[in-house]
Order: sequence, then C-alpha cells, then structure tokens
Amino acid sequence: MGYYTRNGGLIGTGSNSQLTGVSDIIAAQLFQNGIADLREAMGQVGTAIQNGRTGYILTTNNHSYRFDANDARYVGDGLTDIWDNGNFTTPVSSSNRSSSSPSTGNQTSNHPDAIYYNQTSPLTHPNLSNYTYVAGGWTYYNLSGTAGPLIVATTTGNSGYQWCGWMVGGNSGADGSGSRTTTDLYSGSVVNGFTVYSSYMSTTGTSGSDSSSNDLYILLGHPKWGSVFGTVNKYNLNNTAYTNSAMWSESTSQNNILAIKTFLSRTSGAAPVQSEMQGIVDDIIGDIKTQFGY
Repeated sequence: MGYYTRNGGLIGTGSNSQLTGVSDIIAAQLFQNGIADLREAMGQVGTAIQNGRTGYILTTNNHSYRFDANDARYVGDGLTDIWDNGNFTTPVSSSNRSSSSPSTGNQTSNHPDAIYYNQTSPLTHPNLSNYTYVAGGWTYYNLSGTAGPLIVATTTGNSGYQWCGWMVGGNSGADGSGSRTTTDLYSGSVVNGFTVYSSYMSTTGTSGSDSSSNDLYILLGHPKWGSVFGTVNKYNLNNTAYTNSAMWSESTSQNNILAIKTFLSRTSGAAPVQSEMQGIVDDIIGDIKTQFGY
C-alpha cells in the first residue's frame, strides 16, 4: 500500500496502489501506512474532536459560555460579558501580527476570512485555499458546559504554504480591566507519539462578574504524517479591551502540521488551573490518536 493522496487515490506499490476514490472507511484503514497530505484526513480529525468535545471542560469553576450570536463565526456575549462580539477565528496568512491583524473590530466585516464553527465536514477555505478546516459544531444558544467548547482544526497539508495556524480577534467584555497573559504547556514535547506545541492566551482578573477568557492553541505533528515544523510563533495583544492572539508554524518547508484552537472560560475572572488546560490538550491528542489508530 501507499499513501492516501489529495485527489482521493493512492501512490506507492502493492495490490491496492491503483485504487482511487477511496471512501472514508477504506481511508481509515490506510492511515496506518502514512499520510501524504493531511488535508485529506481532516474528516478523521473532525470525527475525533466532535466525539470528544464534551470532555474538553475545566473541572474547577468552569464557566459554561453560551453561543449567543445568531452567526456561527463569533460569540456575542457568552454570558457574564466575556465578549462584546468576539472569538472571530481565522487561519494565519501573513507573518505580521498587530492590532489590525487579527482585527480588534467586532463586526463580521472586520473578519472576512473568519471560519464557521458549524462547519462539521472538511472544507477548503474559500479565500485561503491552502487551508482545509473542520469544526466541532455550533448550535445557537447552546452552552459549552453541555455541548462542549467551541473547537476547530485546520492544516495546510503538504502545500508548501508558509503559514499554518490560527488567529483570534474581536472585542472583549473586560473593557480594559484585568490582565493579559501567555502560558506555555508544550514546546516540542512528544505526547502519545505526537509532537506538540501548545499555549493559551488569557484575560484574567476582570472586573465584576466577568468570566476569564482563555484561547487554547495546539500545533500537532506525527511521524506517520511526515510532519515538519517551521518556526513556531505566538502573538498576544497586551490590551484587555480585546482578545486578540495567534499561534502558528511558519516555513515554506513545513509539512502536515495540524493546528487546533479552542476556548475555555472560568468563573469570576479566575485563571484556569494549568494542569487542567494541559489535561484538555492531552485529551484532544488522545482522541485523535484513537481515531487514527496509532
């Protein structure tokens, strides 16, 4: 057998190397032999995060935020004033990060490439065609404590595209109170066979009853994906009026990196317990490992 390719066929040798138009069931059997282009495996990633999503919850004073914008690209308030229209999530497509990239604006027009969190089947991004993404799901007015947090995964596969990662923009309900921090969980560690970079960017110590804001980023690679990381970059706008941040791998030589972004919140502006955030990363990796059969 060979590798499952972007056009749905196989390359390599063996009795099945001539197959084309392989179904997801057959493709799942082939993943153990390696993946040439991770974009073709995003259905498996989607299944993993959709099935595992309800377990990605903080155990200490979790705030169950509400998907309360009638548009799957952002959250309006989230209950307890986490956002004033925020969580616009966009694939990274340039090296420069600033207060305008991602935009601090709180309208959909400020984020023309933002993804839809109800996109539960793999989709080639309409404006950034090197990216294929899949989300965990979205139902208007659902709560993260029961439905699971908003989560999305993407890859640029073997395209040679210079960037692979996520950035988040919009307006924060903190309105300037509290502080912004970055916490690193993994920096190239191997977890369950996957090479992992993971950090979260937070707004904590907010005024009143505002819950904390914690954008969790994960970059994954695996030997069977032939993954090659570029330079891992992070961005966190030091202004609590906004929740702008990003994390991405950058190199024209990078290959088959999986980028995941999710959002967690804790009551009363409290910082999450770091070990719980790391546990969520480990759970996501475990679900992907199980889905791929590695």
